[in-house]
Amino acid sequence: MNILNENGPERWPAFRKLGFRFSFIFILSFILVFNNGTYPLYGYISTPLTHFMQRLTPWFAENILGYSYDHSIFINGSGDTSYAWVSLLILLLLALVGAALWSILDRRRASYTSLFYWLTTAIRYYVAFMLINYGLYKVFYMQMQPPRLTQLLQPLGEYSPMGLAWTYIGYSQGYNILIGSVEILSGLLLFRKTVVAGALITVATSINIMAVNYFYDVPVKMVSTALLLFSIFLLLPYLKALFAIFISGKPVQLLPIQQPLFNKSWKRKSLFIAKLAVLLLFIVQQGMGILSTKKMIAEYLTKSPLYGIYRIEQAGTQGKSIPEDWRLIVFEIDNNKVLIRNTDYTPQRESVVIDAAGKKITLNNYQFDYQINPDGNILLTKTFNEHTAHIKLIKQDVQAFELIQRKFHWIQEYPYNR
Repeated sequence: MNILNENGPERWPAFRKLGFRFSFIFILSFILVFNNGTYPLYGYISTPLTHFMQRLTPWFAENILGYSYDHSIFINGSGDTSYAWVSLLILLLLALVGAALWSILDRRRASYTSLFYWLTTAIRYYVAFMLINYGLYKVFYMQMQPPRLTQLLQPLGEYSPMGLAWTYIGYSQGYNILIGSVEILSGLLLFRKTVVAGALITVATSINIMAVNYFYDVPVKMVSTALLLFSIFLLLPYLKALFAIFISGKPVQLLPIQQPLFNKSWKRKSLFIAKLAVLLLFIVQQGMGILSTKKMIAEYLTKSPLYGIYRIEQAGTQGKSIPEDWRLIVFEIDNNKVLIRNTDYTPQRESVVIDAAGKKITLNNYQFDYQINPDGNILLTKTFNEHTAHIKLIKQDVQAFELIQRKFHWIQEYPYNR
């Protein structure tokens, strides 16, 4: 199946030309609308298109589909919003209509070899840049974080499927580096001569990403599916060759898709400079993004002055200043919130204000003085008119958790599965 190959037939069959026209319009429009910050500086250039889609999509949803949703929600942490799916439908319809009109107006065209090259170039850079970005965030351990204190206390049944997947992947930095490194290998797509190897890697990588997104309800199903389909599209000209290699065991030569020839020296130099500029901008963008994200994570994950898990002991205290059924309290991030687990182990978030300099803490609308003992336990005291309340927070050993305590072992006489 030597489809759309420079070395293939000079004239394409009608169905092939129709398929290309649809693919050209749909893929390019998808990349433009769902760019996800992939191309350097594209976010600034695409502002008019973004504003246009944010007006067209809600109108189309309500007036054509009769579908109502919260119009203030566009593309956020979720890539599978109502806005995204309706926008995808618009792009599909645009591609169908556009392909039909194009076929009528350009029916005498023999082939689209040059346009196919430029389309594959756009796809190669889109898939490579996106997966390199994902890979770098995993290698630098920024996408999935190790389990936090609140998660160590969280029963399995309280996890969402996505939370379970994020915790599973985030637990191991080594695993993050491994899968991130494989995603970075998609950079092979940036070079014409290695596009087959790169596309095979991105197919396998995208299937893994899709599996997690689909089966653990991670809301990036649309984009991950696109990554797989785009990677397969890059392999279409090589299907016969790949079948010969992997199935028939025959030797074949994988010829790269021929780049359109430029008869002017300045055009060739301009193309080289443009490619170099895009790659340099991407490298700078990734570097700045990593530094910015690491700073943001560090600020967000600033530890509380009382960081730790504590068991609450207030036996014998008169005039309870905190609810009697509170059993555990977790100070983790310095964000004026703590996690409480009561006697039923029900989780609840409570506001807290900690004055580390004055050794005071406001909890449950009471202000306590606190003292940290050498053993890590905390003593809260609150003086009322007729008595003084003493509440002891007994620090729990986080290292005692099986998930934290258990390390790598070369030799295991029996499986250690708990």
